[in-house]
Amino acid sequence: LNRADGSAQFSAGNTSVVSGIYGPVEAKVYEEKLDRAVVEVKFRPDIGAPTTKDKWMESAIRNTFEREILAHLHPRTLVQIVIQLREGDGSVDSAAINATSLALVDAGIPLKCMITAATCAVLSDDTTVVDPTQEEIDAARSTHTFAFASGSSTGPLYVDSRGDFTMDEYNHCYELCALATERVLAFMRTAIEGKVTKEAKISAA
Repeated sequence: LNRADGSAQFSAGNTSVVSGIYGPVEAKVYEEKLDRAVVEVKFRPDIGAPTTKDKWMESAIRNTFEREILAHLHPRTLVQIVIQLREGDGSVDSAAINATSLALVDAGIPLKCMITAATCAVLSDDTTVVDPTQEEIDAARSTHTFAFASGSSTGPLYVDSRGDFTMDEYNHCYELCALATERVLAFMRTAIEGKVTKEAKISAA
């Protein structure tokens, strides 16, 4: 994304999302908060204008990250998160959260923790799929997205469960997504370490 202070791309299957971070920059007078930064999220679909569902996702992602960004370190400023969907084939919200988490680190925005997410679907034959495609989501009895804070045992930061499901199915999806986010976190750490190492070599050259 052009002129972003930090950016990252995250893919899950055929779904690909890019998140760009702008700021902290001076907030407009009517938007600023005296004791903390304002966090704004904009979601751009791959085709057409944002839908009501996209606006809901903006709100959900903002609420998830507002609690984990150390916004008090940058009062009267704006941190804008711009999420661009490159290709959508299911699990878009979890991919957007993962891309945003990486982008915030890339931009140097102070965080309490890393946030990772995963999506799970219960299909009509009662099988469970992690990172489902859009076709699987459309045919699923229920879908579940969970986001977790790294190193926390207090439960998920974000939950979106839709459809008809039993408590056992919900708990099973919770466990699968928790395991999946551990793998995502390991991937993020490797990606960040690789980037830091590469930049250190460039600086030393």
